[in-house]
Amino acid sequence: MDPLARLAQVPRRPPRSDLALAVLLAVWAVAEVLPPGPDPLWAGIAFALVTTVPLAVRRHVPLLVLAVIVAALLLRAATADGPPATVAPFPAMLVAAFSAALHTRSLPVALGAWCGAVGGMAGAIVLQFYDTRPDAGSAVVMVFFVTGAWMAGRLLRRREVQLRDAHERTREEALEAVAAERLRIARELHDVVAHSLSIIAVNAGAARELAVGEPERARDHMDLVADMAREALTEMRHLLEALRDDGDDALTPQPTLDRLPELVEQARTGGLPVRLIEQGGRRTLPAGLELAVYRIIQEALTNVRRHAGPADTEVRVTYGIGQLDLEVVNAPPGPGHAPPASAPPGHGLVGMRERARLYGGTLESGPAADGGYAVRLHLPVEPP
Repeated sequence: MDPLARLAQVPRRPPRSDLALAVLLAVWAVAEVLPPGPDPLWAGIAFALVTTVPLAVRRHVPLLVLAVIVAALLLRAATADGPPATVAPFPAMLVAAFSAALHTRSLPVALGAWCGAVGGMAGAIVLQFYDTRPDAGSAVVMVFFVTGAWMAGRLLRRREVQLRDAHERTREEALEAVAAERLRIARELHDVVAHSLSIIAVNAGAARELAVGEPERARDHMDLVADMAREALTEMRHLLEALRDDGDDALTPQPTLDRLPELVEQARTGGLPVRLIEQGGRRTLPAGLELAVYRIIQEALTNVRRHAGPADTEVRVTYGIGQLDLEVVNAPPGPGHAPPASAPPGHGLVGMRERARLYGGTLESGPAADGGYAVRLHLPVEPP
């Protein structure tokens, strides 16, 4: 931990460093009253202990410690027969002023502590505690050091407040990032479930139609329904685990562009006439980018099936130097198909645009010239 941060802490019990400092100053103060002077020895030892031992609890009751030292100093200065030839109260006053400034939350109260410390030193000088002929230069030097100790404590407190605020802002930003990630995962779940359920629904209907006349074909459709249902349940479980405790250790690898032929075949089996065209040299891209492209194609095919029915669709992926381009274009819907009027608007296009923006790309979507619909994606990639 930062040593300055340790100074600003207030532990339950006085730390060893505070105890050691108090003992060191107490030994110094007691040593200065030996051998005894004109005053009784017990009075000198009592004064030495009163002005040093309380420093052990200076973090917990800084104002009280400062008040005790100032009161003892003024009382000793007023009752001593001549200067007691000790400087030990001065270092103790510096430590007490520093602690009062550091551990006092209110600035007006901290300023009051500074006035008390400076007033105590000024009063001791006026009462001839240090010299029978106090001069203005010595007084200024002592007040300067007391003020410097107080200002050091206040600056350290300000630093700690700024660090605490920065930590709080960082924590809030982290919470916002977690919330955004959970929203992204929820949209990911929407993509997976919408795609899988649409294929399941189409194939289940086809199997029902073929069950009597062509049971073998119906069995193929039901096998696809079972496979898609298992895959959807597996991905949903993984995504829900990520939402619950951010655990990624047990996750299976996410889809990559190597699975595009499988994705297109699933859509084709589900009744969507789609063809895949890949141009350029196929190469390995960052896993996150490949997942984003895969999900965009998946969502685009789901939208085609939902809004255009069994319309001819083309998926074209072009691998260029430093870029990847994608087009998913479908023909106009047939005369017997109309998009469901009661279907609520989804997050498909929003999710696709966010995926593209995440990797510095752009996504455009809109009606095509022939009345169909087109989704076009441009992504910058690192050249091979």
